[in-house]
Order: sequence, then structure tokens, then C-alpha cells
Amino acid sequence: MADEINSRPRTQAKPDAGLLVMLKSGNQMGLHQALAKRTPEALAAVEETIALYSGNPEVTFYRLGGMRTFTPESIQTAYDQLVELAGSKALLDDPAYTQSMIAALGSKSGLNEQLMRQLSMDAQALYDYQLLGVQMQLAFQVDSR
Repeated sequence: MADEINSRPRTQAKPDAGLLVMLKSGNQMGLHQALAKRTPEALAAVEETIALYSGNPEVTFYRLGGMRTFTPESIQTAYDQLVELAGSKALLDDPAYTQSMIAALGSKSGLNEQLMRQLSMDAQALYDYQLLGVQMQLAFQVDSR
């Protein structure tokens, strides 16, 4: 599905080793530190963790940008897709697709917070979701430099 959406390959930077250890172990502080660092190396650590968790070293990611129309129906569809992916432990199967659904929620719908509350019942699904969100934020920040 990543072929149909605006995707980007993994960054070519060397992962921040300390951050990678934290992220691979599921440490929430690693997510905060990655966002605070805003470096290609931090981005590489997040992407490496996603690749390891997904079992796919050739994973691609969603590229933020462009115009998007949000309708109540499209937002609800994205929410439902994310719930389904989380329920089937498939959030990381196709990160670019999952991230396109995260972006489709829109920042003002309130559904992102609702989804995170729902995912909090499954610590791994919540962490996977957060990893994908952090990757999108970092990629946008690093690419904007």
C-alpha cells in the first residue's frame, strides 16, 4: 500500500546508539529524547527501531506535506482503520500506510487522543503508534532544515 501514498525511504544517517538502546527496549523516555534531539541520528534510531519491530529492514515511511481534505467520513475511516490495525497487531506491517491514516485523523478531530486512550490497554500497540508519530514529526523537522 505504501506505493499509493506519499512515502519516503529510511534516512541514511547512523542511528544514535544510546537512543536506539532506549527505543528498542520500549523506554518512553527514548521517545521524548528523540523529539528533543531533532537530529538525523535520532530519526535513524527511531526508524531502526520500527524496522526491527516490524521485521522489515526495507520499511518505508509516510512523507508529511501537501494538501489534504478532511471530512467527518474520512476521519472516521482513518480512525477505524487504525483501531483495526492495532487490534490485529499490524500497526508496523506497513508504516507508510499506518502513518497516512494517522495523518488522516487530522489534528483537530480529537480522535488521536481518543485512539491513544483506547490503545493504552495494549502497551505494545500504544508504543508502536507513538513510534510512528515520533518518526513523522522528526522526519518533518529534519527534512525542513
